[in-house]
Amino acid sequence: MIFFQVRLIGVGICLLLGQTLAQHLPEWLRPDLVLIFALAMGLRLRGTGALILAFTFGLIFDLGSGALPGLYAFLRGTACAATRLFDRALYLRAPVPWAIYVLAYTVIDALLMCAVVGFFVPGSTLTWESILTSLPGMAIFTALLAAPLLGVFQRLDPESSPQAAWGLLARGRSRL
Repeated sequence: MIFFQVRLIGVGICLLLGQTLAQHLPEWLRPDLVLIFALAMGLRLRGTGALILAFTFGLIFDLGSGALPGLYAFLRGTACAATRLFDRALYLRAPVPWAIYVLAYTVIDALLMCAVVGFFVPGSTLTWESILTSLPGMAIFTALLAAPLLGVFQRLDPESSPQAAWGLLARGRSRL
């Protein structure tokens, strides 16, 4: 179990580094890898460990990107919690439903970001127009990367097997 958590943190660090490198891409081509990590934590980990990891990686990205302090931490924690809430209602074990969910949540996340920044930081350079122009490309590229990354998260789990209930609507084993 500890080895699983160490590997999970390692994947999170790799995605965080990838997100940092992606900041050099044009805005419309920039996937949100930390969001994918936060959403996957909402699916996989039990208890508050997932929320803490998602919040921590969001906070680390906040500190490194020069964004509004706590913005990404708040939004990544929210993404993790929202995925946990939808966990029993949606079927996200397969790559296509997972990618569709990530696509939809990327749009919701961008709208939340604009709303939070607009409410707490009036006169910010982050505007609805700048978000909405880059949103379609960013959402599509994030969703395209989410599907193969789902397989990575599934392979990290030592308890997971093709027959094991990894994601949502899990039956047959206890999910605390």
